[in-house]
Amino acid sequence: MDLIDRMGKIMALLEVHPEGLSGSTLADRCGVPWGTMKQDLKVLASSIDTTFPLYTDHDEGNDDERDLFQPEVKWFMAAAEKRYTPVHLNVREGIKVLGALDYLQEENALKERLRQKILAGFDFEEEESYRYIKGELAPLEPIQGDAFSLIENAIWKSRRIIITFNGREITVDPLGIVYYSRLRLWYLVAQHGDLVKTYQLKNIQELKETSEPFVYPEGFTLKSWIGPRWGMEYGDLIRVKVRFLNRSQTLTKVHKDVAHRMSKLTTLEDGSILFQDEIIGVNEFITWVLGFGSAAEILEPVELRILILERIRETLKNYT
Repeated sequence: MDLIDRMGKIMALLEVHPEGLSGSTLADRCGVPWGTMKQDLKVLASSIDTTFPLYTDHDEGNDDERDLFQPEVKWFMAAAEKRYTPVHLNVREGIKVLGALDYLQEENALKERLRQKILAGFDFEEEESYRYIKGELAPLEPIQGDAFSLIENAIWKSRRIIITFNGREITVDPLGIVYYSRLRLWYLVAQHGDLVKTYQLKNIQELKETSEPFVYPEGFTLKSWIGPRWGMEYGDLIRVKVRFLNRSQTLTKVHKDVAHRMSKLTTLEDGSILFQDEIIGVNEFITWVLGFGSAAEILEPVELRILILERIRETLKNYT
């Protein structure tokens, strides 16, 4: 990855991480040593007032520029002319506030701005391993009933729960709750036997805590478990390679869409980029690739190329 590509990835990473990222984390995500990242940040910092709206958690009251270029210093992307009032809400409180906005006698545009301001105050990185938001921070949809608090209490007390899911009663170990903002759906993540699965909360007819204890898996976090997933699908982990052509906005969109992943992006001689990753969730991944039209080509695995062809043939039938 050359300097220009790293600049794009740094900006994309900071854009999707409003909570900020340390210099060492940026180096890891870009696959370069800290010394290289330090030089990249110096280049960006020299243009802060004109091009790149960046700042650090060491800016205020710090006259020594050398202190900014340490691996532990966090970097942020500033939104022009925005000022945020700190809001300290846990997820449960936030859901209640966001739900109350629907009853305001205000225009939708104003309510949407209020939603986004409230969401800006959430510190999801501090919400421990059992809460996670997958996708962009779209407006949260309220959880109906007491499901959220019941699941959280069961996790805190290390108690198994019984769920009635699609008419079937199952005893599971609750591991957390995920909100998938693309589909605007809540999911229970739970272990059933040796398998960790997701259950759409809206499809759970009944949920109750038992007195039976369980041991939360050591080192398990929702973020690491769900990281390879493209969406919320089940499936095997597969290695993929996709070539994206250098067309208008294509490369920018690719960088932005995968900034939160540990993907490898390689710039080829013709200006296109080679995307390499390990994913779970074939259907949503294919839908994402098809969104780029002829600017994207799946190279590996062959099975995905065949599925793409089948999708395209099915689509062509609508026009013949």
